[in-house]
Amino acid sequence: MLATPIQNAITIRNAETLPNGVKVITVSIEDFYTSPHAIEYDGNLYGRTGWNSDKYIAYYRTDKKVGMKKNK
Repeated sequence: MLATPIQNAITIRNAETLPNGVKVITVSIEDFYTSPHAIEYDGNLYGRTGWNSDKYIAYYRTDKKVGMKKNK
């Protein structure tokens, strides 16, 4: 059996929905500066809202507005 790497894959540590309907995920990231500003997960768009430098975890929420940069 062969294993195939997935480009730009990240590990979701936790995914939950808050009582107000906002979805939150935590992601294992080694460096804040290389963590994505936004993530699409399970059909939802999440914006980065926080970073824990001691645990190397980035936090993302669906209520964080995300803009897209257009290529010229």
